[in-house]
Amino acid sequence: MVYESFELTDDLREALPGKFIELSDGIVHYELEGSSRDVVVLVHGFSSPFFVWDQNFKFLVKKGFKVLRYDLFGRGYSDRPKVKYNMDLFIRQLFELVNQLGLTQQKFSLVGLSMGGGICVVFADKYPELVKKVSLIDPIGFPMGRSAFSSVLKTPGLKKLILRRLNHEKMIENQKGDFYRYDRINEYLEKYAEQMRYTGWLRAIRSTILNLPFGNLKKTYERLGSRKLPVQLFWGEFDQTIPFSNSQKIRDAVPDIRFHLIKECGHMPHYVRPNEVNPLLLNFLQQ
Repeated sequence: MVYESFELTDDLREALPGKFIELSDGIVHYELEGSSRDVVVLVHGFSSPFFVWDQNFKFLVKKGFKVLRYDLFGRGYSDRPKVKYNMDLFIRQLFELVNQLGLTQQKFSLVGLSMGGGICVVFADKYPELVKKVSLIDPIGFPMGRSAFSSVLKTPGLKKLILRRLNHEKMIENQKGDFYRYDRINEYLEKYAEQMRYTGWLRAIRSTILNLPFGNLKKTYERLGSRKLPVQLFWGEFDQTIPFSNSQKIRDAVPDIRFHLIKECGHMPHYVRPNEVNPLLLNFLQQ
């Protein structure tokens, strides 16, 4: 594959799957299905686009929900604007997206993976009048231990130098660490690499590492817990991306949270164990 060899133009988008909508920071790729008034919004993680919800999106639609999934800016088929990729950008993207799609007439539920979990927590803190429930899957928000990603975040003087050495091949290789004994990893990596065809992807990834507070959301979680909003938490037993010990920190910050340990699993329990995760997610959303 030749990386970042195509621009995401209007002509090119006509041949791509899904729908597109223009927001203030650029064009966003999304999929919205279902006729119910009960809305669920799926927010993916740091670098994998919305295909990571393939095992959950159709399931929730068939169970009677209207479900939205979308690519964060810089990922998938969404634009790669030349801005700082920080929490403000992603919160603004989500707010404008649900607004323009007419999904704010009543409260909706948020489901977030990893960095997407952090986005959901901050969004619920900023717009509590819009959020009905929050389900989190191995989310960011507390220090990430000794992971390789954490070591980059903790070296301010060397951070930019390290990020210059970060390339497409390393990002693909790093994805393997999100899984535990998963025999379909090559299929996943092929889908993951598709987004790398389009210019601006690596710049967006580097900017996100520099500008997003991956380990500094403790007070936001505590405010979420004080609001008594229904919150659910999934965690893979052998998560090497965000340590399992962080699940206890979130449970301490949100005392009434509903916690589910997914055994024999890494950072992507919803993707590799959908038969286990989906019924628990459905039960939470229906109650």
